[in-house]
Amino acid sequence: MNGKLTDETSFSDLMADVNQLDNNQINIYQDQIKKKVPAKKKTMLSKTTDFSNIDYQTMVAIDGSFFHSSILKKQQKKIRQGSILVDGSLDLHGCNQQQATKKLFVFIEQALSLNFQFLIVVHGKGSRSEHQAVLKPLVHHWLAQQAMVLAWCSAQPKHGGSGASYIYLSQKSQD
Repeated sequence: MNGKLTDETSFSDLMADVNQLDNNQINIYQDQIKKKVPAKKKTMLSKTTDFSNIDYQTMVAIDGSFFHSSILKKQQKKIRQGSILVDGSLDLHGCNQQQATKKLFVFIEQALSLNFQFLIVVHGKGSRSEHQAVLKPLVHHWLAQQAMVLAWCSAQPKHGGSGASYIYLSQKSQD
């Protein structure tokens, strides 16, 4: 070849120096695959009921919503919209922190044993509290410690709005 490309130069002349690859199935995205970090697997709920040593600011920092990385965006949207069939609900109005934590523990434990997945916990907005909501950050703080809880977020107005939370549990493994 003289170094100049012309219309008469054929493709086979251009490819004369190229060697065919042995494996014709090359993953061009192999460098872009993210490595998955294995999640800690716990099968039991944490029975922690004493939150007296945790300051309010720590609990409020956890407040908001949480979605485990295994939950797809489409499923997250369904959870946020409350469009999944509700398996059970718990009302914590009138409970102090210890009572609320104990009731929540029993409720989640029963839900897991019944293979429930989508729950609502009504904790109130804290309008009768001296400062701010007490139970909502407490509930979210407790949920953050539970491996079986895959997601939580504020409920839609039809289910109590910011005075309630949706909880999405992992399915119990079938042994």
